[in-house]
Amino acid sequence: MVILKNNNIFKIGIIETLVSIVLVSGCTSSSTNETKTFSDGNMSFSYPADFYDVDYSGNEIDSSTMRLIGMLENKDGFAIRVFKSKTRTSPTEAKDVAVSKIENLSNYKVLSTTTETNSNGVAVEKISYSESKFLIFNWRHDNMYFQKKGDVYVITVSGLVLDKQKLTDINNIIFQSIK
Repeated sequence: MVILKNNNIFKIGIIETLVSIVLVSGCTSSSTNETKTFSDGNMSFSYPADFYDVDYSGNEIDSSTMRLIGMLENKDGFAIRVFKSKTRTSPTEAKDVAVSKIENLSNYKVLSTTTETNSNGVAVEKISYSESKFLIFNWRHDNMYFQKKGDVYVITVSGLVLDKQKLTDINNIIFQSIK
């Protein structure tokens, strides 16, 4: 009897946690109508105004090819990371290297790869991939690779899969505004 009662309490706790996550990620999301601009002087893009700068010193990726130049987050758990290539490469080569690495990781799965040109005439190589964490939590990462004035950039948008529409909205704002 005690074991059954504890299992029911555990199940209720899990359900309450999941409901809370869904409510926080979906119902408290602010509008993505207002935007701010990220720029390094070479390229720029817009992003939703509810994002704020995050100090990324100490969080830089250990990479011989990419350097983290910006990190933004919002209260809903979405993140935008901006990287600039340290070496001469093309957006296609950088994307292909990332796809190869992702395909070799057991808790990651490539969902799609595309090439699109935005309304500003910037060709963008895109990959979307999922990451499984903590049993039931899945993250989605969307990378956009493009070149401006000889430099290759990567913008990564990440968030829990619970709010796919919000993630899609963030991606669209960024993609359409890259210049």
